[in-house]
Amino acid sequence: MFFEKPKVLFRTDSELYGIIPEPAPSRSYIPDWYKKIDSYYTQTKDSIPWKERTIKRCPPVLDAMVTGWILKTAAEIKLVVEDNGGGVSWSTNAEFAVIEPHSSDQIKGHPDLPKPPLKFINYWHMKTPPGWSTLFTPLLNREQEFFTPMSGIVETDKHLACVNFPSFVTKEDGSYIIPQGTPIVQAIPFKRNFSKKAEIRAYTSEETFKRNQNTRKHQANPSHYRDTQWEKK
Repeated sequence: MFFEKPKVLFRTDSELYGIIPEPAPSRSYIPDWYKKIDSYYTQTKDSIPWKERTIKRCPPVLDAMVTGWILKTAAEIKLVVEDNGGGVSWSTNAEFAVIEPHSSDQIKGHPDLPKPPLKFINYWHMKTPPGWSTLFTPLLNREQEFFTPMSGIVETDKHLACVNFPSFVTKEDGSYIIPQGTPIVQAIPFKRNFSKKAEIRAYTSEETFKRNQNTRKHQANPSHYRDTQWEKK
């Protein structure tokens, strides 16, 4: 019997559809630094050239980058940063709100203060299947040029409003243009209701044997995880 994979629905107001950038799969935003890295490099051991793997052959790093969707700025924003980052102003030609101030009083003690927190307005409602929530987080393994959003988890199967994204500007004093479609957050759905009571114990003798066996296989073939255990995302 075949089961349909869980799907995510993104929807927006009809007057904005086709105007604001659509969410995009995270795999479409693989950074240039990762693309340019070769899969192997050569080093010398005991005067013998030896091929070693690079991070390009590390599935966990790639999986973090390709999982979920990217939500983006709705319009171009002109940003002015002053007073060593303590003052930020902005303007936009959009006929709808794109960015708003966020109260510092709500996040007293946050390490990024006194930089003023801002809120990027998101017009895409993300709906997940029953039992699925979404982690909204800074882009994983990628640098964000203008700002860093705060992370948050929302029950997107129940919440009927769009989720906005409090963020801190990271630029030094000056004037900047944030292009329309600049990535704001990576949205990663996950199935909730894991037990909060984890089992914590030592390995059994059988588990130790299997772990050591796996270690030996990995030593013989550094791509053992990639070749035998990894599932392409």
